[in-house]
Amino acid sequence: MDDFDFDKLMEIQRMTASRIRQESEVDNKIKILDILNDLTTRPGKKIQVEAVILEGAAQGLAESEVLATLDALTSDGMLIKPDIGYVQLS
Repeated sequence: MDDFDFDKLMEIQRMTASRIRQESEVDNKIKILDILNDLTTRPGKKIQVEAVILEGAAQGLAESEVLATLDALTSDGMLIKPDIGYVQLS
C-alpha cells in the first residue's frame, strides 16, 4: 500500500467515524424526545431534568449523554429551560 492509498483509507475512516458519531447523536435525540413525551402528561408541562436522567439511564444513556442531548435539543429550539433543573418541549 503506498502513501496515497493509506491517506485515502485514513480519510474514509475519519468520514465513517464522523458519520457514526452524527447518527449516534440523532439516536440520542430521538430517545430523549421519546422520554420527554412519555414524562409529559400535557403540552407545556415542565419536566425535571433529574427524571430525564434517570429514565435515560434505564435506557442505557450516561448522564453526560443525556445532558449533552438536552443542550443540543435546546440549541435546536426543540426545548426550553423555563427554570433551573427543568426542561419543557417547545
